[in-house]
Amino acid sequence: MKIVYFGYDFMLPAIKRLIDEGHELIGIFSFDCDNVFNFNTECVALAQDQGFPLILSPAEDFHIKSFLGQGAELFLAAGYPHKIPPVDENQAYAVNVHPTYLPKARGLMPIPRIIMEQMNDAAGFSAHKMTQEFDAGDILLQKKFDLSDSETVETYSAKIATRAPDMFAELINNLPALWNKAKAQNKKEATYLAPPNDEERFLDWNETVNKIDSVGRAFGRFGSLARFDEQVWVVYDYSLWEEKHDLKPGTVAANLSREVTIAAKDGFVCLKEFQEIQTG
Repeated sequence: MKIVYFGYDFMLPAIKRLIDEGHELIGIFSFDCDNVFNFNTECVALAQDQGFPLILSPAEDFHIKSFLGQGAELFLAAGYPHKIPPVDENQAYAVNVHPTYLPKARGLMPIPRIIMEQMNDAAGFSAHKMTQEFDAGDILLQKKFDLSDSETVETYSAKIATRAPDMFAELINNLPALWNKAKAQNKKEATYLAPPNDEERFLDWNETVNKIDSVGRAFGRFGSLARFDEQVWVVYDYSLWEEKHDLKPGTVAANLSREVTIAAKDGFVCLKEFQEIQTG
């Protein structure tokens, strides 16, 4: 089967599994990545090695028509931020993979909210028919997993990444049957999660350490935010604990050579990796 992939490096191992099983990748649509937290360097390298196009501009109708003219049979998206033009299902399949157990938690960047709100019923990932309404197409295949008490954005992503190659192989090897048996999403059960804003990324020293931890875990190595020393900092790693104290929340309780410990409502947060946000 000839495949066009929309996404970045995160799902590329699952795409390579399909290539190993004899399918042909004929093009990649990606987007500008910072190559610090989101990467597409492997997509670029694969396109250069195999000699097919990698397109960084948003997909347009003429792109779809061009790939259909090259015999594309499947347009497969995972983590692609732009709306993809409609694909006539009489000419090719169009499938999107969403990082939640749909119809729960539709929307861009749902994982942080799922972790902060411990939304176990939304944990998983889904392959669905691509439509012009984001994340609303009929379900082809889903995989469920549970959130742990210490779930982070990295462990959630890892749970998807470890399952994705098998899921992609199952999907493509049974695609005609799955397509015909696809189930419409229950609109009454559908929920939408707006992308978190910067204010929601802040570690609030007036909260409990458990609440602070839920925010820190939700953003992980992408970085939560913190205010102290009259500055705003990005926090990448920390430890915390409950302990009674008489300090005002937000007080710098200890300033070590490489760590800073901040008083919270019912304990302390030791920031181990962080950097000041430069302004101006």
